[in-house]
Amino acid sequence: MKVWALGERIAEGRRLSDEFCLRPAKPRDFDFARRLYLDGARRHLAKIGRWNLQRVGPKFRQGYRQHQARIIRARGKDIGFIQVAEFVGRLHLRQLHLVPGYRRRGIGSRLIKDLQQRAAGVGKPVTLDVMHGNPARRLYLRLGFRQIGRDPDKAQMIWRPRRE
Repeated sequence: MKVWALGERIAEGRRLSDEFCLRPAKPRDFDFARRLYLDGARRHLAKIGRWNLQRVGPKFRQGYRQHQARIIRARGKDIGFIQVAEFVGRLHLRQLHLVPGYRRRGIGSRLIKDLQQRAAGVGKPVTLDVMHGNPARRLYLRLGFRQIGRDPDKAQMIWRPRRE
């Protein structure tokens, strides 16, 4: 498995008021990333009666890979993280989480569009899982993802680059 790394700086997007950058995750970032993940998981899974810390907590530890993660920064502070893995046949968006004050400002859209551009360049689809009840599902649909499966907690989605 090859690790996919976003560029160090990403230009300002249309709805983005602040420039943001990415840095490689370090061991000290684990707790920050875990808190963001659990906050989102609690909000979304509680809506469908599936929240259980003893069940969900270990899933983060199993899926988080520091070498695949980048910390999202704006105005000198950590505001989220993205984790992407590159497999032989696809890129997989494992995680994308932002702190509350930075959601709905175009950051996630910009990161996903950059991921799609990268995937198109290598001729691979992008896959992801989204928790039921997560409003980000609308963003993924808007960006061309379609649902290909589901389990009790999440929907599996895919985006395929256009063939030219």
